[in-house]
Amino acid sequence: MENLTETPEVLAITDIIRKNADIGLYKVSDVICQKDGRELQFVDLVMEGGGTLGIALVGYIHALEQAGIRFLGMGGSSVGAIVSLLAYSCGERTEARGDKLASIIGEMDLGELVDGGFLARRVSKRWARLGIDLSIVGILQNLILSVFLIAKKLGLNPGDRLLEWISNRLSENDIHTLADLNELTAALPEGLCHRKTRKRINNYNTSLRVVATDVTTSTKVIFPDMAAMYWHDPNAVNPACFARASASIPGFFQPFTVKGISTLIGNGEKWKRLGSFTGELPDTVSFVDGGLLSNFPIDLFKRLGVPRAPTFGVRLGSKHRTAVNVDKIGKYALRLLDTLRHNADYDFIFKNPLYNQLIAHIPTEDFHWLDFNMSEEDKRVLFCNGVEAGYQFLERFKWQEYKDMRTAELAVYRLRKATHAVE
Repeated sequence: MENLTETPEVLAITDIIRKNADIGLYKVSDVICQKDGRELQFVDLVMEGGGTLGIALVGYIHALEQAGIRFLGMGGSSVGAIVSLLAYSCGERTEARGDKLASIIGEMDLGELVDGGFLARRVSKRWARLGIDLSIVGILQNLILSVFLIAKKLGLNPGDRLLEWISNRLSENDIHTLADLNELTAALPEGLCHRKTRKRINNYNTSLRVVATDVTTSTKVIFPDMAAMYWHDPNAVNPACFARASASIPGFFQPFTVKGISTLIGNGEKWKRLGSFTGELPDTVSFVDGGLLSNFPIDLFKRLGVPRAPTFGVRLGSKHRTAVNVDKIGKYALRLLDTLRHNADYDFIFKNPLYNQLIAHIPTEDFHWLDFNMSEEDKRVLFCNGVEAGYQFLERFKWQEYKDMRTAELAVYRLRKATHAVE
């Protein structure tokens, strides 16, 4: 953990954050509580998918926690789902999770997750270089090996070690089933109240929400909300299954499968109600990466009107979209995948521009999201970039200004609705 959280660069930033927080510079929410003589503020958090770049997400969480910020609802896709689940399982809502997450990441051997054998490791390394090695020879070699390995199993790696790794991390916190996780997170923090009125808050949604893609029925799935469609007793399911399903990078990991769907009594009605699916139910469902449909599902905790607490979002990469000349097959393939991963999220933010006020961007352009052979130095840089992005976000975000904009937005919405009703 110390290799990530106690480098000179990180310590310098977190020292500034704590000093600024102590003098009240960072007001980010109206949902608060007092803990050990300190005021804690609560927000929801949504994290973008991005493979091994997820180390930077942990740095962002660490930075915000230094300012006394804690998280109620948490969610995301792919690695954003994994980090959300692990953070959610690390203790009560008032506890800081950044240090625990940093410890988990610091001890992690990313290469162990590539569990498809020698050829799979070789191809995985080539995939990580694809953004650099765009020569015809490099692309053809990678394509031939990939097709050979993926043809039968639909993925280079079984993903068993990923599932096992997540399960083991959860079990360290006595989380073996969804019921265990719900029991840990069911109670709201003692003394949770509204900043201005000091009125006790008893009904805030503290849910975990992760996105997966059901390619069998072309369904965007949010776990655990829709788990009843796939399991008879969702409370008995290990939550690691949700994260494994969400992180099933197409081609890299084999799809995560659930069997016996059609045999569940009354499941047809559940599929209509939860998934708007009215066709004949399959017996087996295959999941791939949630990022394929929504890599940054910032709408997971969308609330109408002026919220008591905001939903922060954190993205991996530049704030600005750039044009790419797709004159080569490698660039074309990468750009095609990026368009699929981001289009729905871009559309939501375009239609809800105030969400831009809530989003932080972590610089990750110098790293590849499939680099499972990442050096310790690269891990430190990514973590520090996340901490720096957290600090920069705290410096610019103004809670009162954001609420004022949401109030004005609500007034315009009501006026338009009333005008439409009159017409």
